[in-house]
Order: sequence, then structure tokens, then C-alpha cells
Amino acid sequence: MPRRAAALATLSLLSMPAAAAPCPFEGPRAAFAELVANEGLPGGGFLVGTDQGVLAEHYVGGYDATTVVPIASASKLLAALRILQIDERGQADLDAALSTVLPQFTGDKGTMTLRQMFSHTAGYGNDSASPVLLDDGITLAQAVDFIACCRPLNSGYTVGGQFSYGGVSMHVAGRVAEVTGGGDWEQRWWSEIGVPLGITTIDWQGLGPTANYGIAGSARSSLRDYARVLQMLANDGYGNHHRILRASTVDELGIDRIGVLPIAYAPPNAAAPVRYGLGAWLSTQGDLAPALLHSLGAFGFMPWLDRERKLYGAFMIRGSGGVNDAAYPTYSAMLAGIIDEFDAATCTPVVAEDGILADGFEPY
Repeated sequence: MPRRAAALATLSLLSMPAAAAPCPFEGPRAAFAELVANEGLPGGGFLVGTDQGVLAEHYVGGYDATTVVPIASASKLLAALRILQIDERGQADLDAALSTVLPQFTGDKGTMTLRQMFSHTAGYGNDSASPVLLDDGITLAQAVDFIACCRPLNSGYTVGGQFSYGGVSMHVAGRVAEVTGGGDWEQRWWSEIGVPLGITTIDWQGLGPTANYGIAGSARSSLRDYARVLQMLANDGYGNHHRILRASTVDELGIDRIGVLPIAYAPPNAAAPVRYGLGAWLSTQGDLAPALLHSLGAFGFMPWLDRERKLYGAFMIRGSGGVNDAAYPTYSAMLAGIIDEFDAATCTPVVAEDGILADGFEPY
């Protein structure tokens, strides 16, 4: 361990109670191992932490801290942070008409806002397999130009009139971030969020090399790097000695954007009543609500955050279509067990050598 990291770890450990120990989470560990085995997966991992440290990091099979997987729709939460960042910095406005930034969007399409685009209420949806999103031979700018000219709003949809989960509107929002936020989506996410947090694995190449970044679904990550993002959010926007977002900006993630809007389309595993913030689902599961949000991906990667408890975590597998039929119920049960054990105060955070924990902690 480098000298500075060792010193920080020592100071952090000295500040903890003598009984400090990682959480065993025996029930969740057993459930996770059973899921991986039953689905015939090569491995998996999960990590749980608080704003001040990691409570548990566990791997099974061939997975370890260096494993990187495509995270599908868990990309949405990562992307939402960049959208919120450009709004906070005054480079864009969550509620401005799209046409003020991209004048090629005319008519009703030109009235869409970033807030609507990142809450699936902009008039698109049920479109994650749209060819324009998956064309690796074009850039994000070219894809969005095609959407402007040739991809109408969904039949029967209106801007702001319904919730319909998908990817096209977030694709457009990603281009807004490029135009207003200083350039290439991937490079600016990296320089403004990834580098400050010490992230090395997150990019938008999870489905193969591309410059047509799948804003809503093509990122990849290791478990620890996604945890760096989640710890920053649990710490109200501050991580690794850097202010990424204001606490009030982080609050935007957990505000329900659906309200009384009709649900035109939601994935089969979206629990009723369906609630969605910006880039993340809001829990409606009994005692887990209303503070918990998550961004489950189609391959089984699921980051989650409990703002009230300042508790976060991620479940990492790489499955195929339909894996969430088994994974999501397992994760929900694991979450209940994790929260019960945490609330019982039977464990406290410990410091990891790579410093995703207390060396970036600063209370606000």
C-alpha cells in the first residue's frame, strides 16, 4: 500500500470504534451464491457501503475486484449525473426546450426538455432496441440528427403526457450534453466525473467499440468503480476530495417524475406502483420506500442507493435475456436482509486499500 494511503487507512481505523468489523450478511451471501449457481453464471459480486466506508465486498466464481462487465440500463444513473452536472453549472437547463440547443428538432419534438428525456416522459419509449441506438458506424451526433429528421414521437404519445421506458430520448439528451458541456460525451463524463472520483474502468464501450454512445445502456464498469459513484451520492455529492454535485442536485435523482401520468410502457419487473426519478427507479417496496432508488440493467447489474440511511450497494452479474426474472426478486430479498442487518448496528465500515472509502469522506 502506498505510504499516504496507509496513513489514511490507519487514521480512519483509529477513528472507528474498537468493535469495527465488516458485515457478515450471511443470508444475502447465500442467496447470491444460489442465484449465480442456479443461473449457470461464471461468477458475480456484490458490495455494500455507507458514506464513510464499505460494509462488505463479496465475490463468487471467477469474479473479483478487477472484473468489468457491461451494465446495460445501470448506465442510466451514471448518465443522469452528467446531465445534472451541466444543469448545475449553468451549461444547460433541465427545463429548457430542446430546440434552444438543437434547432434541428422542430414542432412538438422541439419542446422536449432534459428533465422529460431523463424521466422517460418526453414522447418516446419502448425503443431500447431501435437500430439508430445500436449503429456503431455513426457518431452520437449523427444518430441524434437522424432522430431529429426521421424518428417521430411514438404514435399516440405527447411530450410530457405519459411514462414510457426506453433509450431514444436519453440518446438525444446525451447530445445536448456534448453541445453545451464541452464536447464528446464519453470524454467529458470521464474528465468531469470519472477522473475526480479515481475511476479507471467506466466507459460507454460495454457493447463494443463505438462513438455512438448508448447513453441509456452501453456503459461498463467494475464493481468498485461503480461503488465510487454510489459513495459520492451517499455523501451528498462529495467523493475522493472532490465536489461532483451539490447535495440539492443529488436530491433531484429521487423525486418522482411520473406522478399521475399514465404508464404507456414499463419493463415487466417494474414493481407497481411505478415510480421513476432521473435515470433511476424509486422503490415502492414497503419499508424500503421511499428513500431507495436503483438502476437495474438487463444483464443483472443493479446499483442502489438509500439516501436516508446513506447506504449504497451494487449487485454484479452478467446474464442473458430474462436473467432478471430470477435476479430481481433475489436482489429485493437481499436488500431487505442488508437493511435489517445494517439497522441492527451489528457492523461498521472498514477501510479498503484502494481508498473508495473514508479518505474521500467529508461531512456536509
